[in-house]
Amino acid sequence: MQHADIVVPGSISNLGPSFDALSVAVQLYLRVRVVERLEDAPDTIAWEFAGAGPSGENRIESAYRLARARLGVRAPGLRVRVESEIPQTAGLGSSAAAAVAGLRLYESVTAQRSPLIDEEWLALATELEGHPDNAAAALLGGLTVSCQYESGRIVARSSPWPDDLRLVVATPEIGLHTSEARRVLPKEVPLRDAIFNLQRALLFVRALEHGRYDDLREAMRDRWHQPARAPLVPGLAEAMAFEDPAVLGVCLSGAGPSILVLAAASGVPAASTLLGDLYKRLGLACTIRALSAHN
Repeated sequence: MQHADIVVPGSISNLGPSFDALSVAVQLYLRVRVVERLEDAPDTIAWEFAGAGPSGENRIESAYRLARARLGVRAPGLRVRVESEIPQTAGLGSSAAAAVAGLRLYESVTAQRSPLIDEEWLALATELEGHPDNAAAALLGGLTVSCQYESGRIVARSSPWPDDLRLVVATPEIGLHTSEARRVLPKEVPLRDAIFNLQRALLFVRALEHGRYDDLREAMRDRWHQPARAPLVPGLAEAMAFEDPAVLGVCLSGAGPSILVLAAASGVPAASTLLGDLYKRLGLACTIRALSAHN
């Protein structure tokens, strides 16, 4: 395991109405490489970050330490190099990818002495994250649905995201921590809004299954979290009002501040231009990524 490589995808959660339930893995990656084993310094890690390191907690190490504490298997000392394409505090699953990477790192260096199934790794990642959706996509790939039993058990099921459906993501150069985006959420949801979201979440899944992309715009409407978060996300209201035929649907990417537009491959240039022009009008620098799902 001298040069073990761990590659974990980013993800987009919620997908409009499916708050804390649906997420899709995307082709942005966090890469962790063991470059040296330090046999004379067990259970230590020396970190090297290509580019900017974590802006706060090193979630890779937190997850690694959690796995070490729970499984109790001694690990060798390590020198580890980390590279990431996933922007932090952007709504693209950077924290969940880091948590999964830390768990997989511990798994790799302890080899077969810690054989957990994905469900058990997901439980550990959720303990760190507080919700399972991004971690499920990072572990399983594709479109994942997560469910927490009353007993606390967490299960996730994955299905392929359609190859012909692209995810165009605009990330303004402002950070938004998930904790802040959760703080503004309402404590209660009216029954009519619960029904509204349930209908659209189910319609969204069926639209993907059957290629009914004409249903996506309505299926991505939400009354649970986006109205409360809109004041924290410049451009969200304007993007959701796009009428261009290239735009199949619009939603907040995770907790934001990134905005997601779904488009066919042929519609990616038009969708990217719409988002770019929107942020120019707002006077905000942004990065636009045309992503495919990681299935």
